[in-house]
Amino acid sequence: MDIENNLAPFVVTAIAVFALATPFLAVSTPKNKHSKNKKKSASDDKKTNNSYVYGLFNQGNNICFLNAVLQSLASLKNLRTYLRKKLESIANHNERLVTYSLYTTLEKLNEPLTSQDSFNPTTIVWALQAANVKRLINRQQQDAHELFQLLSESLSVEDEISRRPKSLFDVNTIKLLTKNTTNTTINLTSGRNPLIGLTACRISCMKCGYCGPIRHSSFDNISIPLPKQNVVTLETLLKTYSGIEFIDEYNCPHCSLSETLAIIEKRLNISDKKHLNKLEADKKIVKEALATDVDLDDSKLELKMAELIRMNLPATKQTMFAKLPEVMAIHFSRSIYLQNGMTLKNSCRVLFPEFIDLAQYTTTGYLATMPSEPLSSPPSSPTTTSPALSPILAEISDARRHVGEAFSTDVSIYRLKSVIVHLGDHRLGHFVTYRRQEDAPNAWWRISDENVEEVSLSKVLEQEGYMLFYEKGQS
Repeated sequence: MDIENNLAPFVVTAIAVFALATPFLAVSTPKNKHSKNKKKSASDDKKTNNSYVYGLFNQGNNICFLNAVLQSLASLKNLRTYLRKKLESIANHNERLVTYSLYTTLEKLNEPLTSQDSFNPTTIVWALQAANVKRLINRQQQDAHELFQLLSESLSVEDEISRRPKSLFDVNTIKLLTKNTTNTTINLTSGRNPLIGLTACRISCMKCGYCGPIRHSSFDNISIPLPKQNVVTLETLLKTYSGIEFIDEYNCPHCSLSETLAIIEKRLNISDKKHLNKLEADKKIVKEALATDVDLDDSKLELKMAELIRMNLPATKQTMFAKLPEVMAIHFSRSIYLQNGMTLKNSCRVLFPEFIDLAQYTTTGYLATMPSEPLSSPPSSPTTTSPALSPILAEISDARRHVGEAFSTDVSIYRLKSVIVHLGDHRLGHFVTYRRQEDAPNAWWRISDENVEEVSLSKVLEQEGYMLFYEKGQS
């Protein structure tokens, strides 16, 4: 399917939206390195097959971040399958402009070619402009990570709209039903976005040992800040991400209620009779909250005289994966902010493998539901603990040993499918993509806008990654 038809009037407007100044990303390197007229690379003589894939033109030398993201997403089979199934479930593609344009673009980027060729990704640009006009025009900075998030967010918005109840008298629904007369059930919202996963987070007070309830949040990528050092492994970064983090100021609800109760009891000993009834009522409310629901919303306590005391206490926080996505997108935050207002690029090299197993960073199928229980598989304990926290940490250690022995399965193993690399410094630079070849899984493409050349896996693993895309269940 030709993804460029009927869009000529919008090309100039759409590309202009993306021609934004950026401190980190959107300026390409000199033409002699990335021109479409560049002579064939010496690597062409070593190609393992006679096919190419499409490159993408860089209009005005300032949308390399868009090209890099599209080429990376083109390597993800699960994402392409998801987009196709979503389009099959609707009668009118205008309901999913971003889904449709992204799908057709990614499919075209996977068409085999016998010689190098490129096209303009105008349909996806126009679809994003139509769906996010204010956000695109108002943004003064764009980079590959931001563009990825914008695409993912747009897919989620379209998915949410499609989940709204459909009337049987809706013309498009009737068309879809008539096209599927052999099916008794039509699933208009089939499939889960392969980019979306779920994290589980919990906070524990280091003074009283209270553990708050598990909070779940969805994510489409994880962003990990890099240390100020020359080299670090991805494994170390993931252990830090899912490890125990220390918080200096945590308003522990248990300590807050306990302190409030202590103050109320003191006031009962010195207050005059006209305030005794209200203070007694407050005492009863606080004691009930301590006994039944420590995490009760402050506004629902309805204290008559006393005020709930806020506490600033040390605590530990842990975030782990609760539900793994089909595609794990990892972003490395490379910005270093100096006190004088300057921003530099952190060039720390991350050593990343072809395969990763996320079992040790993931909760088991069981998630604790009582505040006194720990998460099912936290990785490590704090070096400094209070006596009240020691029993909890012992339970954590036991759970961790159990998970290490029993939980590592194929469902948590991912294979590297693409890498986005940023060349240059924080102020000026260029994005390129390394992408696994679909028809030759051990061979890779290096794609810099319209220039496509074959490289080895070892070359890919040497790169200073900015974003990594791992996919589950791909051999």
